[in-house]
Amino acid sequence: MASPGPARLTRIRSDYVGGGSYAVLPDDSALAVNTTYGVQAVAIDGKVKWQVDLGERCLGLSRSTDGVLLANTLHSIHQIDSQGSLVNSTGTRHELVHAPIPWRDGMLVATLTRIYAMDENGKARWKHRYRETLGKSVRAVLTVGVHVLENNIVVGAVDYDSGVGRIMVFDDEGHLTWQSDLGPITSLFPVGSNEFVYTLTGYGRFESCCTTTDGDVKWRLPIGGPGIKLNDDTLAILVGANESPTWDNWELRTFTTDGDELSSRIMKGHCCYPPVAGSDGDLYFTGFFKPLDPAESRVEYTSYVPQPIFQAFDYLMRVKAESHQYEVSYFRAPADGGDLELIFQDHDSVAFGPTVAGDNHVFFAHNKDLLALAT
Repeated sequence: MASPGPARLTRIRSDYVGGGSYAVLPDDSALAVNTTYGVQAVAIDGKVKWQVDLGERCLGLSRSTDGVLLANTLHSIHQIDSQGSLVNSTGTRHELVHAPIPWRDGMLVATLTRIYAMDENGKARWKHRYRETLGKSVRAVLTVGVHVLENNIVVGAVDYDSGVGRIMVFDDEGHLTWQSDLGPITSLFPVGSNEFVYTLTGYGRFESCCTTTDGDVKWRLPIGGPGIKLNDDTLAILVGANESPTWDNWELRTFTTDGDELSSRIMKGHCCYPPVAGSDGDLYFTGFFKPLDPAESRVEYTSYVPQPIFQAFDYLMRVKAESHQYEVSYFRAPADGGDLELIFQDHDSVAFGPTVAGDNHVFFAHNKDLLALAT
């Protein structure tokens, strides 16, 4: 097992389940992590600030603008204040598959079969059944992303078995105003007040499309991967072909919002999570190599999201998932365009989660630990 090489990288031990979402509290005062029993808040020095027993495993975490944590278990959404007090719990009849998304005075909740808009008291304002847009044969849906763009809600969802899905745009009242053609949707991120980029990869397709919430296409490119919009109005995208052999390395590329390429840097591995911008302006991200198993489902092969996200999804489906071992690499990309810096590497990792930027640190997930890097 590798160790966090540079002294500046701090290992944070907690009850973290070793994958999935976690939230950084204001001023990097603590990390709220999902656990087998609920939620735990741990400071960078490893001291437990508080923990909340929800009675079952937490599957997703997000933080609202007023500082309230939104946590979901299999059949409930919980609201936790910054001191670790449980404010409210709302049950659902359908199994949850995505961390709650803050919306107006309530939240958006994605289940295996539906997406709900709820008010602050947990009452459903509207709901949409995925079968209406993905097909009546669809039994379980993997939510690729949910984003609020002004008065619109953009959702990416795929059939778990086939890996084929759509991008859907809803207005505030839950009316479906636009949907993409069916395809192997793998990533989705906003790039403006009414614009977003989504990627298709698999079944002979490999492209990214920048589209408005009205469905007007701004540009298409024969590249794709998870990305973000930076403060200088450029896009940073981790580019690669998910169906490439395991020895193909991806690239970090930057683009204008019009789709013109600005720079490209070769990295090591493939990517499932977007890069994040640290307080120092540099970009940070994780690359991995995943063993190829032809027996896996099509969505395993075409999705940018590998284990342990699928472990969580298989947990929902009552399937016992066997962990793969990955080669993972954590990188820093200098804002001045310099060479990528390898921060940490491990050749037998069994779990990793998203890279998250705090106010003064960037956090990497590694097995059941989190690694903090001061920025």
